[in-house]
This record gives sequence, structure tokens and C-alpha cells, in this order.
Amino acid sequence: MTGQGERFFVVLPDHETAAAAAGRLPPGHTRIMTHPSGRPWVVGRTGAEPVVSVAAGTTRLVVVGHCSASRSELTALAARTTDPARLDGPASRWAGSHHLIASVGGRIQIRGSASGLRRVFHGSLDGLTVAGDRADVLAALTGAPLDRTVLALRLLGSLPHPLSDRPAWRGVEAVPPGSRLTLSPDGRRHRVDRWWHLPEAVRPLAEAAASLRRALEEAVHVRARDASTLTSDLSGGMDSTAVTVLAAREPVALTAFTVENDDGVDDDLYWARLAAARLPRLKHIVFPERDLPSFFSGLTGLAGLPDEPSTALLSAPRLRALRAIAAGHGSRLHLDGLGGDQNLSGHPARYHDLLRSRPLTAARSLYAYRRLAGFPLADAARTLLDGDSYRRWLTAEAAALVRGRARRARDRAFDWGGALRLPPWATPEARHLVTVALRETVRTAVPLAPARGAHADLLALQDAGRQVRGFHQLTSTDELLSASPFLDDRVVEACLATRPEDRVTPWEFKPLAKAAMRGIMPPEVLERRTKSDGGTIAAEGFAAHRRELAALWDSSRLAALGLADPAPLRALCERPYATRSHEGDFATALACELWARSAG
Repeated sequence: MTGQGERFFVVLPDHETAAAAAGRLPPGHTRIMTHPSGRPWVVGRTGAEPVVSVAAGTTRLVVVGHCSASRSELTALAARTTDPARLDGPASRWAGSHHLIASVGGRIQIRGSASGLRRVFHGSLDGLTVAGDRADVLAALTGAPLDRTVLALRLLGSLPHPLSDRPAWRGVEAVPPGSRLTLSPDGRRHRVDRWWHLPEAVRPLAEAAASLRRALEEAVHVRARDASTLTSDLSGGMDSTAVTVLAAREPVALTAFTVENDDGVDDDLYWARLAAARLPRLKHIVFPERDLPSFFSGLTGLAGLPDEPSTALLSAPRLRALRAIAAGHGSRLHLDGLGGDQNLSGHPARYHDLLRSRPLTAARSLYAYRRLAGFPLADAARTLLDGDSYRRWLTAEAAALVRGRARRARDRAFDWGGALRLPPWATPEARHLVTVALRETVRTAVPLAPARGAHADLLALQDAGRQVRGFHQLTSTDELLSASPFLDDRVVEACLATRPEDRVTPWEFKPLAKAAMRGIMPPEVLERRTKSDGGTIAAEGFAAHRRELAALWDSSRLAALGLADPAPLRALCERPYATRSHEGDFATALACELWARSAG
């Protein structure tokens, strides 16, 4: 699925078979670094992304992405490293977002990020393990076929761990976020183990805010230090505003963009202008939303797609138009606030944990939550008080899906995950594939963290990393790179180390962000409590393009694969757009259809 222009890298063992296979990689690739034998080790096409490679003795290091470690620091680290495991300590202190690839005495190690924004995959090539950062590149290299089960699973309204992490090709395996892949010198053995661990959520607000501020400052600085021009989103929301305010403190030319929506209910522009007025060195550009491609336009024939089905596809024409505007202003790096919602707000299931450690604190907040949200008390109490393990929960959810009847009412905000259900267009074959996959998974399923709230927090973070990774794959080119500082490991750790009652609270909107940015962000912006949803312009775009969307289902790839009945999907294209019916399951099916057409 990668063509000319998409970024990727692969890591090859020191073997003539792997070296010969490098010639089958997508066009435009180069040797980033070789083995001592001269055979290719790290090969790829990295575009505008920074790459640093160093060697000392029998150790070679390659860092792909933004990293606070300098070339001299990396060289000194390589000189004193005799065991790849010893890299964990120094690397855990680096700011930025990057892959670390190491060869120490012939042993190869690759690691990405905790959020899953930086992924690692591996596959087998004539008995040799090859690795890389894109599953589709490895699938093409190793001849791995498309996995229909994964496409069927992606039709689920909510995809549980670990099925959410399953690549779309049989024979290509994903290294879980926060884990590393180690290859033996001959390339015929490999292991996966964790290098990142969830911090204990014990820091009070003031301490956590100071840590977050430092982490965000470093995240922005490591990207600005080698740039002369930056661009950023300035939506008016707290996340993009925080990134823009910090970028404005760097000695670079900064241009921020705000899209003006004329639907009469979107107040983003008011807040964006309020923030921009306090940043005298900022060039603030506002342009009408109607200057961008409309929602649902330009979706047929998309090229350069992500390496997995993603609803990010539905935004591709608009995102690419925005990045073209940024490139037109001389930018090679565009900053956004994506990932901020998940990191700053936290998951309500944290109250399941808090109820067991500090019940009175949890009870006070839950009472306030119920006053604000009005959720059914019995459903919430039932979910908060049950002590089901993750495996038991997943077993019950799988059984409910097989029966076709929902479990007794639960409040999913406090649960291990969402209800497992297939949409009405899923075929019996799709249902069978999903059922088999669930039965196989529940036998060995373990949560991302022992406690329910911590698991839900990490799952939301990794879902964000997966979605933003799709955005980056759609928009990053040889000329322009997209960056999301809120998904940097150090920023993630600062947020997750915060006490749940200070981060997940009914009393205030994103209190952690407010405390971290107080004194450098305009105080009025810190008091914002609204958030726009773009529903009106989505409805207008759907109305304008629903015939094109209906035509997709006339020649549906999902139908050809035996996974979807196109009739109910086509019928939805004839109905007026509504959030309840056209977001969620329909958007997921549309993204899977578009992706499957390109995947073959």
C-alpha cells in the first residue's frame, strides 16, 4: 500500500537473504545504516523525519524521529554499551517521539513508544525475522496475505485488547506499545519484552502539573531547536493552544491556523483569537472552513493510506489540504494537540480503582458526576462494585455477542471496555470469524494493567496513538512532518502519574492542563468549558456526497470478502445524516471499505 512518498523503515538481520530482499522494498528507499559486513541493516524512506546514526566498537545506534539526545551523547552511549538492555536507562530520559534501533555485538533491538504512535512489527522471511515500523511494508516483503478476520473484527463497535492490536496481515505480528523486539545475531530467534511500565498514579496536582509543564516544554523544544519555521493548529481548545503557546516561546517563526466554522454554534474562533492576541510574535491565519474539502468528499481513489483500517481515512482530504497550507507557509514541521484529551482528562474507570483505595474521595466525586451527567445509579453501582477480572469480563462479553443479547445493563464508563456488538450489516461469516477470534483470545487475555481504571486509561491512550498514527501516515511527506507532543512518552508519564482525583474530576475541565499552563497561557483561555463537535458541517458534507458513498456499496470490497451486506449500508446513504446512525458503526464500516479496496 505504500507508494512513492510514504515514510517507512525496515530492520534486517545480517544475512544474504535479507540483503537480497531489500531490493523489493518500495521505491525511493536508502540504506540508513549497514552491518559491519556491509550488508543493509536499517533501510527506509524517512522523508522530513530526523535520523541520527552512530557507531562505536561493536555497537550501532539509529534514532528515527525527534530526540533530545545529541549525536555526541548517542556516540558516547554506543561506546559504553555492551548489552542492549543497558540502553533503557538513558533512553527513558530522552524527550521527543522516536524509534530507537540498536545493534550490540550483533544482537538487534527495536523499540517504539508507549502510546503506540511509534509502532514496531515483525515477520518471517525464509526463517529470518525482519522488522519495521509499517505492517504493510513487511507484508509485501514477506508475502503475508490479508487477514479477513481482522477486517471482521474492525466492524465491532468496540474492539477490546488485545484484538485491537492485531495487524491486518497473517504472518505479520505487532510488538505491543511499550515493548521492544530483540533479534538474535543470526536473525532466526526473537523475543518481545517490556521496557516501559505504567507509573504509579500518586502525584498531587501541583507536583504533576510542574512535571507536565517541563515535559511539554521539552517536547516542543526538541522539535523547534533545528527548525527556522514552525506551524501549528490553534483550534481554540486547551490542547492545541498549550502547544502553540509553548512553541511561541521558541526562537522560530511560528504561524498558527484556525478554521472558522460558520454554523453559529462553534465558538472555537473566539477562543483562538483570544489566545493569539497574547502572542505578539505569532502569525495567526484564519480561513473559512468552506475553503477546505467538504466532509466525505474525495474519499474514492485515495492513495498513501495507513497500514491499518482507520477512521482517520475519512478526514484525509481535509487533513492534506491543511498540511498543504502549512507547507505553503514554509513549514517543514506542523504541531497539533492530538492526544491531549486522553492524557489530560483520564478515564472515568479510574473511579473503580479509587473506590477501593480511597472510597470516600471516590464517592464524593461520583455523586457530583451523577448530578452532572444523570447516569442511572443502579447501572453505575453494579459496574463500580463488581470485581470481575478482565478475562471474566471478556468471556461474558463474547458470550453475549454469540447469543445476540446484551448483558444486564452496565455503565460502560466504569467498565473494562465497551460492549461487544456487531452492526446489522455484518454477515454470518463475519460473525463466525469474530466469534472464533474471541474464543481464542479469552483463553489467555490479560489486561494492560491489573486495575480496571489503569487498563482503561492505557487502552484509551493506545487508541489515540493508533488514530493519530493514521493521521500522521496520511499527512507526513518528504516536505512536511506532523507532530503530536501530547503523545511523547515523557508527557504521557507526567499525566498518568497524576492522582486520579486530580485528573479525572467532575469539578473542573482538564485541571491538570490548567495547573501546568497557568502563568504562560492567557487566563481567560484556561477557563474555557466548551468543546465543538463539527456535526453541522459533517451533515452538509454527507448530503453533498451521499450518492458517491452509496456507489461504494454497489461494488463493495467488504461484500466481496463475505464480511458485509451492502444493502443496509446503502440504505443509510439515502437517509439524512444523524450523529447516532452515521457516526460510530457506519463511519467504521466506511473506513474499512476504503482501506480494503486499497489493500487488495
